Amino acid sequence: MGNERMVDIVRKYGKERIMIDSAADWGISDPLAVPKTYQLMLERGIAPDVAEAVCYGNALAAYSQSGEMNEQDWLNPQPIDQRQLFDGNSVLRGQTPMVEGAENLIIV
Repeated sequence: MGNERMVDIVRKYGKERIMIDSAADWGISDPLAVPKTYQLMLERGIAPDVAEAVCYGNALAAYSQSGEMNEQDWLNPQPIDQRQLFDGNSVLRGQTPMVEGAENLIIV
């Protein structure tokens, strides 16, 4: 679904039970489709609180019901420590791991 059509749907049906996913279309994926649609909503007179709900808040409310998704995880992220492995693996392939806040730390 294109950005303009999404604006028309939100105008007609409101913000309840509508969310825009990361593609916001059926064609070639555009990673900026959601912010572009948000901006188009504002330009076409959709209230900011409605645009925010459809482009962010409704998805957050739906996906956070599992208890696995918490907005604070990306608003207050843990410092990066690339020394941490996932299941014993690293994607660094011999590169020196980055550790945020450890500019003077010597990594061995």
